[in-house]
Amino acid sequence: MYIVPMKLGILSIFSVCLAISANSQNRMIVFFKDKGDISITDEQRADEFFEQFTLRSIERRAKYNIAFDAKDFPVNSMYQAQLRNVGKINSASKWLNAVSFTADLSPSELLSSYSFIDRVQLVNKTKSRVEKDLNTFDEKNISYGASQGQIEQLNLDCLHDMGYEGEGVYLAVIDAGFTNMNSIDYFDTIFDENRVLDTYDFVTSSTDVFGFSGHGTAVSSCIVAQGTIPDEYYGTAVNVDVALYRSEDADFEYIEEEFYLVLALERCDSEGVDIANISLGYVDFDDPSDDHPYSDMDGQTTMAAIGVNTAASKGIAVVAAAGNRGPDTISTPCDADSILCVGAVNAAGVIAGFSSVGPAADGQVKPDVVATGEEAWGVSQWGTVGAGNGTSFASPIICGATICLMQANPTVSPMDIFEAIRQSADQYTTPDEFKGYGIPDFCVAHEILQHASIGEKEKSNSLLFFPNPANEFLTIQGIENGASTQVKVFNTTGQIVLSESNLVKNGTTIIGVQSLRTGVYIVEVIANGTVVGRERIVISK
Repeated sequence: MYIVPMKLGILSIFSVCLAISANSQNRMIVFFKDKGDISITDEQRADEFFEQFTLRSIERRAKYNIAFDAKDFPVNSMYQAQLRNVGKINSASKWLNAVSFTADLSPSELLSSYSFIDRVQLVNKTKSRVEKDLNTFDEKNISYGASQGQIEQLNLDCLHDMGYEGEGVYLAVIDAGFTNMNSIDYFDTIFDENRVLDTYDFVTSSTDVFGFSGHGTAVSSCIVAQGTIPDEYYGTAVNVDVALYRSEDADFEYIEEEFYLVLALERCDSEGVDIANISLGYVDFDDPSDDHPYSDMDGQTTMAAIGVNTAASKGIAVVAAAGNRGPDTISTPCDADSILCVGAVNAAGVIAGFSSVGPAADGQVKPDVVATGEEAWGVSQWGTVGAGNGTSFASPIICGATICLMQANPTVSPMDIFEAIRQSADQYTTPDEFKGYGIPDFCVAHEILQHASIGEKEKSNSLLFFPNPANEFLTIQGIENGASTQVKVFNTTGQIVLSESNLVKNGTTIIGVQSLRTGVYIVEVIANGTVVGRERIVISK
């Protein structure tokens, strides 16, 4: 039996004869109105459809109960055939329903000639007026364990001690190039164990990504590099499987790079990738007419944001750098509704001055969380361990930690993983435009996810517990006035760690939780000798 998705409408295909002008060629992104007939009507068409996806991709969808939809169907082949009569199709994006196209025709000529075209975006690729946001590491002499501080800041060593270092999770690093990554000792393990499962360069349409820029090498090192010679270094998720994708042209800044980014995310879907890191961002371009105004940063307007949100709908977790434009606002795709946007702090947890700030144009808290990005340690394209500045490094540090959390909680959806990370952060109840929800605690995030089912079982809808997470005081509302109450707080092993007796006033009682350490607890309320409610709460210091 074959799935038969909805039809978007069938356009009658007609031929158009066009006289090609003598103008210089234009590079464009051509967006189509629909995909024509996308139903699967026979076995051959079904086979062609499913050939797009690896078994790992299909298994990921099955795990999260994600159905195939219209975006999973390729761009209409007949539309592409007609455009090939007048120019060259460079690449096609099924999620954007668009093609990268080169022709002598102008955008207006295309629009007037083909009724199936919705709009045309002209690509202007000129020498950069924009400083590329690609950070690298400065070489420094270090002591043992350069990455220790940035790992312990997130309490990630707690998950490492439990044996969670990324095994079984599939990561894609989408970046500007991975110079020398395949020949640096710190990356030997992932290559020797054949854990680099896929590579592709969407800028040049080739599989060789080990050049062009060392930015992706440094970014990847924060997650997968490990070694002791010449210096000790250990990434945040060293046992993860890896795909390396180049979507960024480091020499230019042009709108088509967002298109390439979406193509990379589509390949993540097809290959079965679980999580992607994007230490790239877009606001200003070499051609000022392409610049994104702040109003575009609403989580759903730019090509990059659309690509991220679509990836999330397919069950892929996406983590991205907020950008290095501080105190100016974040770049896209960090504005996307479904992304974990990461800002930068120093080792003391102080916001880095270069870290881009929020909120998103639609009011979303951005960045979501922060990690070390000022004096962050990693491995350069020359194979040296050093420190560098940039949200480009904060993002993979958080991404690797997220990978470990995903391994520890394999049935939990990416959006629930992200929410647990936010809830574990040190300013979850008072987010701001600089650090968002703050510095997450991945051991607490794990406890939140592990005890979610307990929390649901113990939860009482008749009482209101707030704030949750709590810091100094916990308020419980909805108890019978005048009742003599006892509040017991249990840790995750069932031990009573706090017990207070209070008289209820105006249906409310308040207990102090200053003595409790950061973690997950169960609160039980007894009124007049009867248990009237239980709730899972998080204490965040």
